[in-house]
Amino acid sequence: MLPFGLFGLSAFFKTSFPLTGYQFTWITINRYWLLGCLITAYVVLLMVVLYLRRFIYYLATSYNKSFLQILTLSRHTASLKDVGRSLLLIAIRIGWVMCLILFLSFINYLVGQQFVFVLSLGIINLCVPLIEIKLLFRLLAIPVNSHIKLTGISVFGLFGALIFVSVLGVTYSSHRILKPAQQEIIVHRGVIDNDGAPNTISALKKNSRYRFSYVEMDIQETKDHHFICAHNDTLFIPGKGQREINLLKLKTIQRYHHVDLFREYLHIANNLEQPLIVELKVTNHSDKEMGKRFAEQFGQQMLKQSNMVHSVGYNYLRQIKARYPKIRVGLVTMLNFSNLAKYKVDFYTLQHITLTPFLLRSIPSKRPVYAWTDDQSLTMKRLSMMGVDGQVTDQAITLKDLTFNQKQNYWLLILNSIVTYL
Repeated sequence: MLPFGLFGLSAFFKTSFPLTGYQFTWITINRYWLLGCLITAYVVLLMVVLYLRRFIYYLATSYNKSFLQILTLSRHTASLKDVGRSLLLIAIRIGWVMCLILFLSFINYLVGQQFVFVLSLGIINLCVPLIEIKLLFRLLAIPVNSHIKLTGISVFGLFGALIFVSVLGVTYSSHRILKPAQQEIIVHRGVIDNDGAPNTISALKKNSRYRFSYVEMDIQETKDHHFICAHNDTLFIPGKGQREINLLKLKTIQRYHHVDLFREYLHIANNLEQPLIVELKVTNHSDKEMGKRFAEQFGQQMLKQSNMVHSVGYNYLRQIKARYPKIRVGLVTMLNFSNLAKYKVDFYTLQHITLTPFLLRSIPSKRPVYAWTDDQSLTMKRLSMMGVDGQVTDQAITLKDLTFNQKQNYWLLILNSIVTYL
């Protein structure tokens, strides 16, 4: 129940959910209200646990009392003031963890040596779980003797543990770590620094001259099975408000909005020799045969160059792959969870904020990993050093011109511990 990463193990648990492709898609599509429900349930349960925080201690020490008696005892000794103290204690420990990670990041910023980086990982991976364990004991009202007499043996043991955890930490972090990959630059929605309207043919023509690896763009299927270039799931229709594109016919959309047809967009991209990564947008009302229709309408055109398709809709990707095995398909994540490596895809486009070295390590190196959408130079450096194969960005020129000294940026990798432990 603690607002911590389960002593660093949450990275493991988040990549181990045995979800089917359909379940992954459904959770991703409905993530907003699901997260709202989970956060509410978390807060309520946390308050209950903190209110009855002495229960486990009484359960372990009150041998002559029944379960109900122990529960009553813990309730009678609880108070809202005690809950407040517990929350303050948690906040203080969070502050300690943050300060430790930030301090070691600063040291690595000043020194910039691989040995210091490895040692810093070891200190974090050894000390943070100890801080969290002590907090857990305090919240459970279990007495802890913090006064430990240091001897030669204990100091040697502590040093050995630090070295072991340091080496283990680098191995744990990623098989790609410390080996920045040459970045594939992927132009998000076809625009660079707001130089055009997203997902339009005009933006495609303007930015194809840069010859970046890919232009990433979004398509939606209308009710009458036309594919249009659009990112948002809804459009405003006078008199009807916001309506999902999946529930509108093409003529209705064109009456009120200018949209480019994907057929024309793809044809021009092939003529310009600009490879695409097409995001097939999915909602709760998407037709179950959408992937098959996409393959039937555009399969041959997609094969004219190294065009690819990615989507949160795993089943639709499989439909495309079944019809055209040579089309490379990728899974898009809004939330980085589930056992991503088990899905039968050719690449991944992972949300960059919660992308961790452990998640990268769980994915076979033969499958490229692209991060989206990172527009800050520091984020670009961090992801490059982490080992992603490419980045989807609105600032493609910035990424192209990005230069940095690897040793001077180890501190960015230390910051990954914040995601791991908090």
